Amino acid sequence: MIIHKFSCFKRFVQFILVVALLISNLPMAAAGTDWDSALNDINGLHGNYTSLQAALKSDSSKIQMLRKQNNETLKSIHTVIESTDQALLSRLSSEATTVQKKHAPLLEQYSTLSKQSAAAKKAKDFKTATLLDLRRNKLKAAVTIARTEIKAKTDALATARKQTATKLKPIKDALAPITALKKQITAESKNITAAQKVRSEADKHYKSAVKQGDAIIAATELRASYDQMIRVHAMQQNIYSWEQKIALALRAAESKLP
Repeated sequence: MIIHKFSCFKRFVQFILVVALLISNLPMAAAGTDWDSALNDINGLHGNYTSLQAALKSDSSKIQMLRKQNNETLKSIHTVIESTDQALLSRLSSEATTVQKKHAPLLEQYSTLSKQSAAAKKAKDFKTATLLDLRRNKLKAAVTIARTEIKAKTDALATARKQTATKLKPIKDALAPITALKKQITAESKNITAAQKVRSEADKHYKSAVKQGDAIIAATELRASYDQMIRVHAMQQNIYSWEQKIALALRAAESKLP
């Protein structure tokens, strides 16, 4: 009986030891499984990562090319706008300035005599006021002619400017949406810069994890980098779409050039 009990106890102790050994190996087995899974993730993601990286580079090149074309076209349109009727407007502006300078002494003299006469009348110096009125009135005909000439030149300039503005309005209206589109592009470019910064950090951590043989962290960081690349790709698509809209606006403006 004693021998039988001892045998049972021995088998029980052996069972406990086997269970304990199995339990102690579970974390190592789990860790090995996680490491293998992470390695598979890296292998599976690597192809997509490389393809997306090439797409980002291609998108960036397309955006830069289209933007360069748009900027050159916009510059050309602005040159036309600035030069439209420039010779006529410069001549009329010069004529208006010349005639104003020509008659300025006469008009100044007339104005001064009027002020002096008013002051004399206020002081009840009617003799002086009469003399001043006589001198002023003698200039009245010449002043009328001068004012008429100045008005004619000024009106001619104003009319020409109005006609030019009317001529250019359809062009400027076509260009109007570009300002808002450029603001959207600027804002999205800042978002790309921020995403690229996050991606750069993830790439740095990924390389460090690879050097340390830590597949789990490497997989996590590679996924983080890839996620940022997806965001950048979407934002690049937005920017390219806006650049295309700018190109359409520019073509519309070009079609309305004089």
